[in-house]
Amino acid sequence: MKTKIFNIFMLLAVAIGFAACNDDTEPVLSLTSAGNVTEQNIPGTLVLDKANASSVVFSMTWTAPEFNVKVAKSYRIEISNTADFAATASVAVTSATTYGVTAEELNTAVLEYMPSVEDVSPIDVFVRVRCELNDDPAGGYVVGEQSFPVNVTPYPGEYPRLYVVGSIQGWDINSSNYFLRDREGSNVYTGELGIPGGAQFRFYKELGNWDTNSYGSQVDDAGINITVTDGVYEGALVSGKGSWIFPADAEGTYNCTVDLTNMTVKFEYAGEYRDTAEDAGGEEIETPTGCFMVGDINGWSVEYTATEGQLTESYEGSNVWTATLSLPDSGNGNSYFRFYTELSGDWNAGTVGTPSGGDEALEIVDGMAEAEVVPGNQGSFLVPTGTYEVSLDLNANYLVMVPVE
Repeated sequence: MKTKIFNIFMLLAVAIGFAACNDDTEPVLSLTSAGNVTEQNIPGTLVLDKANASSVVFSMTWTAPEFNVKVAKSYRIEISNTADFAATASVAVTSATTYGVTAEELNTAVLEYMPSVEDVSPIDVFVRVRCELNDDPAGGYVVGEQSFPVNVTPYPGEYPRLYVVGSIQGWDINSSNYFLRDREGSNVYTGELGIPGGAQFRFYKELGNWDTNSYGSQVDDAGINITVTDGVYEGALVSGKGSWIFPADAEGTYNCTVDLTNMTVKFEYAGEYRDTAEDAGGEEIETPTGCFMVGDINGWSVEYTATEGQLTESYEGSNVWTATLSLPDSGNGNSYFRFYTELSGDWNAGTVGTPSGGDEALEIVDGMAEAEVVPGNQGSFLVPTGTYEVSLDLNANYLVMVPVE
């Protein structure tokens, strides 16, 4: 027994000795060559252009730093507003040893040094390439210990957005025309929102999916009626699909505050209703008015750009609207449509539909189809697929359609 115990202790001692020897002989990482930026075409000044955001504004090529042991390498192109790179902003990351920096990549990095993403003042920055080891962004080695100065004038960036989805914009999960902004980086989104009486809506951080990034009045996918007292509503916000339903008599333009940290909302009356839609660049959109066919012809959209079914007034002030339109097949040999006198994103605004308020088929008799129309109704007409000369008289509220051979 004593012999077995002695042997066990001997084995442990040998194992510990081997471990100690391995620790003593493990190579310590050291830089054997710093590499070098071999080519670069960074200009002295750059004025960035949003219209050419994907264009390459300068490129860099470098040799890889070498080490005494094999390590995984990646490269980060970064900038700083000081030569000592006390505060850096990342431009791009690559595993290659050459890279073309786009206007958008540089612009995003430069805006980190601006007090506001809307600030487009020229700024002096320095550019360098840093080698990172084993995907560790905290350490690394500056390639060739080189940096290059450039004066950059950025274009305005965008604040994070919180999108409004609801009856205000036709319940379109892809419509980006109504939104609030986080201007302080505080997770608090603010802005003006035109809210028609009876409107129903909720918020989304990203568009395209009904079931993710949704914030509303409750978890369940159902609206709750709210009360606006002295022009103000305050309430809780939850991650869910419940919506707020405004009172019919509370129409107006509201200053909205949505706090995604404290999960609260506040709507404050700011004046009479006005449409607050903005385009992708943040410019206010003027609601197209006149007469528009909405249906299969334009993908059933009442958004501002859905003008494929636009009619032309016979002469100014006549209120008689005409067009030759090719109506696509809905899938059953017919094409469905009704008319709108504006495209505001609101399904209830400017409708001109069937007398019954439901779907009605038009019959072609003696080479034409005729029907009464009723402003304010949402019922749809349907006709066989084809091309038609369309005449809509909004004085007599009468529609005539003649097939074109």
